[in-house]
Amino acid sequence: MTNWKHLALLSAIGIAGADQFAAAGNEAPTKTFSLSIDGSGDAAVVAACLVNTGQDVDVVTLKGQVPQQREFSAFGVSCQIQKIGGSGRIDVQMKRDGHLVSRSQSSGQGGVMSLSVQ
Repeated sequence: MTNWKHLALLSAIGIAGADQFAAAGNEAPTKTFSLSIDGSGDAAVVAACLVNTGQDVDVVTLKGQVPQQREFSAFGVSCQIQKIGGSGRIDVQMKRDGHLVSRSQSSGQGGVMSLSVQ
């Protein structure tokens, strides 16, 4: 299964969870997510994030030199992040309601990271 298909599958699972929660007569609980991509050298990234608001799914893209930062109010977030070029290092952090929940680093050429947080 390719990484992009994996990302879509993870998002679908998150959407199903939100739908089941809403079907029980509850509103899907949203949280504040913060994605931070930092790095060194000439690091650049391209990324796509599926943001599950509990009512809809938004696609958010990031492209260019680091640092990059985005905030989301959502039920869950799934991101695919690729380092562009051979030099430099990237450091990816995801916070949920102000608390660090995921951290990854890549220094290889064209390194790819996936993360999914609810």
